[in-house]
Amino acid sequence: MKYLLAAIFVFTAVYILYKYIFHPSLAHPELLQKPFPPMFRAFLQKRILYYQNLPDDRKQEFESRILKFLAEKNITGIDTEISDADRIMVASSAIIPLFAFPFYNYPRITEILIYPNSFDENFQTDNATEQRNILGMVGNGFMNGTVILSKPDLEAAFDGLRHKNNVGIHEFVHLIDSADGEADGIPEILFQHSFVFPWLKEIKREMNKIEKNHSDINPYALTNNAEFLAVVSEYFFDNPEKMKSRHPELYNDLVGIFKQYPEKRE
Repeated sequence: MKYLLAAIFVFTAVYILYKYIFHPSLAHPELLQKPFPPMFRAFLQKRILYYQNLPDDRKQEFESRILKFLAEKNITGIDTEISDADRIMVASSAIIPLFAFPFYNYPRITEILIYPNSFDENFQTDNATEQRNILGMVGNGFMNGTVILSKPDLEAAFDGLRHKNNVGIHEFVHLIDSADGEADGIPEILFQHSFVFPWLKEIKREMNKIEKNHSDINPYALTNNAEFLAVVSEYFFDNPEKMKSRHPELYNDLVGIFKQYPEKRE
């Protein structure tokens, strides 16, 4: 009997991996039957600095990952029109932090909702500006399986300039962090357990610097370890040269986590 149960368990695990990780259902399978659109490539070259810094062969890989993401996920505008540029920015937000991990494509997420503005805790976008303090979030409860992003803030993050803020990368890093079952600033799907203690030590060291106003990292990183990871990941991918100069230890730790060097390649 125990062998039968073990066989059932193994079969179920293999089925889940096959269906949801390696061969997920496609929302838009037709995208994988077409060559990469030249207009997409022109937008990437103009607005996505990360893409600009890739060598040509890696750019082709990035383009393939864009199409794969768009084929698997629905991107829906809520009271706003969605353009191909918006879709590319969403896909880029997802791909950039996982570019060194090609077999993972956010299996728990089926839809990304684009709001016309920032929103409040009730998902309202039409009230006073000071109440609309949420730029993006990973849905839970009845919103499980969704990511919500503010369209103006997504566009501002990918304007072709260096920043330290990127709402898309922020939210997708939360998804990576929580893939092991807990959003705790320790994305276990990306690194070994032996790195956990040094990473927690680095978080504490950097938080102390932020508390003493000795850091240019967004103070929102002090909220908790999960927000720290998301905030510094924005900085790491959007302005890697600056982070490497001002926070070399933190930069090196993020290189170890994401297995990539996002600074400009000569």
